[in-house]
Amino acid sequence: MLLDFTVENFRSIKGAETLSAVAASKGKSKPSNSESRRRVKSDDEIAQPFHVEGWDIDVLPVIAIFGANASGKSNVLKALEYLLDFMAQGIYRRNMTLIPFKLDKQSIESPSHFKVRTVFDGTIYTYSLVLNNTRIILEKLEYALASTKRNRLLFSRNWNEETQKFDWKNGSDFFGAHTQLEKNLQENESFISILSKLNIRVAKPFVYWVGLGKAGINRGKKISSADVNLIWYREFISPKLSVVFENTKKLLRSFDTGLHDIEIRKTGENEKAFQIYALHKTNEGETISWDFDEESVGTQHLLSLAFEIQLMFLESSLVIADEFGSNIHPNITHEIVQLFQSNKTNPNRTQLVFTSHDNTLQRNNLLRRDQIWFTQKRPDQSTELYPLSDFKVRNDLAIDKAYLDGRFGAVPFISDEDEEPINSKEKDNG
Repeated sequence: MLLDFTVENFRSIKGAETLSAVAASKGKSKPSNSESRRRVKSDDEIAQPFHVEGWDIDVLPVIAIFGANASGKSNVLKALEYLLDFMAQGIYRRNMTLIPFKLDKQSIESPSHFKVRTVFDGTIYTYSLVLNNTRIILEKLEYALASTKRNRLLFSRNWNEETQKFDWKNGSDFFGAHTQLEKNLQENESFISILSKLNIRVAKPFVYWVGLGKAGINRGKKISSADVNLIWYREFISPKLSVVFENTKKLLRSFDTGLHDIEIRKTGENEKAFQIYALHKTNEGETISWDFDEESVGTQHLLSLAFEIQLMFLESSLVIADEFGSNIHPNITHEIVQLFQSNKTNPNRTQLVFTSHDNTLQRNNLLRRDQIWFTQKRPDQSTELYPLSDFKVRNDLAIDKAYLDGRFGAVPFISDEDEEPINSKEKDNG
């Protein structure tokens, strides 16, 4: 699971900014009488965080980032995606160009810094990466066992300008035929991406998570033929996929689409000859069906969305969604957030990190105060990232209204200057 992520000198982010999924310390205050009358839930009633065995740490299932347009909230997610892609792919791709903060000369000439902390099976892993568009400058992986609580080095490599080589340091748990791998590494290739080739027991959970990569919520595309093929052969691939399909149908019905059921039927001898059918109940109680393509575009998109969400819950993965809810009804967006918040529907501890302009998501009893983050521009046009929990906020405060009123910053400043009069010239009839 993701604990926190820090980035420096990436797009609109100039200084080090940290996004944390660690739950804030529990307060000792009791709800006031007015809060009790209004049935305001405590943070733990809204979302029970995932407890990390052996540590005094609780991890949040959902993190939401709000802010004005061009404040940099999407760049926070892009930075996280960049690091995860680089860790998984291991080498620069054409679409992985590193863009530093460009509004001062020093930042343009400086490298970018990334650090991510995760926890698996009670072990906390800290991965650090410093790089520019030419080479990796620093790469390091540390871990801390619950029994000792001390950071231990697995490996680190620092670029030495004098020797034009990496200076390596390996921890006591780092064994295997890694010497040749070190020599064959390119200057822009991550070592973490090939760590799976080495038999390093303590690193296996982290390496597995890196291999999973990150998922993203697809907001605007119909379910693909590959997805349908996956569903059709679910019994032959994995028994879990049968449950995924049933849960997908259940979720789609909860979205109030009017669907009674969904069926996938073979339409020929070809192994890919199948069709999705929508089943509806008539006013007389009879069941009729038609091609799912006859359903509205919105319903077709919701089927894809419901299927993707259920697939995400199979693993302890990280889901990243930019502009979440941009073309989904707010009630459905709220329902999706609650699916991630619930231990019943999200037993494998999948996490959701998203940005949004939908301030209804800030309403009481949906998100905890430590799950709400904001971005705003500093005077030098760099991005500032901070949580709502930095403010003293009553449990019964209407956060969505207070946000729009500018109490937490992160809203656009709309100039109220009078418009300049439009000067019209008289038509010259001469």
